[in-house]
Amino acid sequence: ADLSKISGTIQNDILKEYAARGTFIYPPKPSMKIITDIFEYCSNELPKWNTISISGYHIREAGATAAQELAFTLANGKAYLKAAIDKGLDIDVFAKRLSFFFNAHNNFFEEIAKFRAARRMWAKITKDLGAKEERSMMLRFHTQTGGSTLTAQQAKNNISRVTMQALAAVLGGTQSLHTNGFDEALSLPTEEAAKIALRTQQIIAFESGVTDTVDPLAGSYFIES
Repeated sequence: ADLSKISGTIQNDILKEYAARGTFIYPPKPSMKIITDIFEYCSNELPKWNTISISGYHIREAGATAAQELAFTLANGKAYLKAAIDKGLDIDVFAKRLSFFFNAHNNFFEEIAKFRAARRMWAKITKDLGAKEERSMMLRFHTQTGGSTLTAQQAKNNISRVTMQALAAVLGGTQSLHTNGFDEALSLPTEEAAKIALRTQQIIAFESGVTDTVDPLAGSYFIES
């Protein structure tokens, strides 16, 4: 295979393992070395590969608020930038391949504002650390709807929750999306639940019109403030 043509993403975010999940293997310093080694290798050999998915999702699931999710995730992102710069890597090469992974909960406008704020904040963080190219300053992110918001009681109410959360992510500018199955508080999703989760995305994408505008809520007094 021609490695230069391979695209994909690895999560590779050890700092959130320490903050939220506890599934780390190595201490922080060796972990950071592995991560920056991957940045370096992929910059040279796999230019289309997303070398890390900096994850706020698990931090939110562990009990963080929307603001805390953003604070911890962007702080982790900044730590990765600094570690790679300290290794001698060019921010305008490796920063283009960093991606993020956020959660979407039920407070519709707060979630939209969170995503829009994240994009502005990351642009400033990268610029302050020396990024010159626009693509290096872009916050590209995946969103998953909130697992911890799903109820086992009256599970079909989760369809409405997932729809609102997914719509907030789209209005906030997400690049990709995971919609949870309505029965995930009970078990792995059934085929019916998985299909409804897929159809939820398709209805938003192809029937709601929200994808026709780049940033449909820009200028909203409530969102901007």
